[in-house]
Amino acid sequence: MATNLILVRHGETAWNLEQRYQGQEDSPLSELGMEQARRVGEFLSRRKISAVYCSDLGRAVLTAQCIADYHNLVPILDQRLREMSFGAWEGLTRDEVVEQYPELYHARQRDNAAHPVPGGEAPEDVVKRFRSCLDDLVVEHRGETIVVVSHGAALRMTLASLLGIPLSRSQCLSQSNGGISELIFSGKHASCPWRVVTINSTAHLL
Repeated sequence: MATNLILVRHGETAWNLEQRYQGQEDSPLSELGMEQARRVGEFLSRRKISAVYCSDLGRAVLTAQCIADYHNLVPILDQRLREMSFGAWEGLTRDEVVEQYPELYHARQRDNAAHPVPGGEAPEDVVKRFRSCLDDLVVEHRGETIVVVSHGAALRMTLASLLGIPLSRSQCLSQSNGGISELIFSGKHASCPWRVVTINSTAHLL
C-alpha cells in the first residue's frame, strides 16, 4: 500500500528575516512565520493525517504543532529531520559570510555539495540521516498520509536524492517558508519508488 508523504518547511524565523545561516541553531518564528504555520495547519486540516513528525528544533516543532492540533495529534520529534549543520557559518549573515569566506561562498553557489562549510555537515550525511527516517516512516505508515516538518536545505537535498537529481543541483528545488511538497511512496518500481504530487506549493499562504 502507498504512503502519502507531506513535507513542510517551517514558518519564517527572525534569522530568516536577517538572512542569517541557522543550521542547527534556532531562532523564534517571526509574526509572519506564525501566520504561515497557522495557514499550513488550516490548509492541511482538510486531509486525513495519521501522524506529524518534525525536527527537534523549535521552529519546526512550533510549525508542526499548528498542524497537529487540527488532528488531535502530538508532533513526534526526530533529530534525523534536523537542518543541515552549517558549522562556522551558523549565526552569520549572508553578507558576513561573503566577507569572511568569499572563495568558499562563491564555490558553493556553483556546487554546494562539493564544498562543505568548515565544521559543517556534508550533504551526503544530511541525506543519509533524513532518508533513514523516511525509510522507517513509509514502512510504519503504509496506506496512510503523514506530515514531516523540516528545514530548507535538508528538504532540498532530500527531495533531490529521492527524485534522482544530483545534490549539486538541489538548489533548483526551492523550499519556501511554509511551503508544502507531497510525494507518494509505492515502492512498486525499484528505479522510481516515489511519485511527485507537488513541490513547494505556497498557494495556501496567499
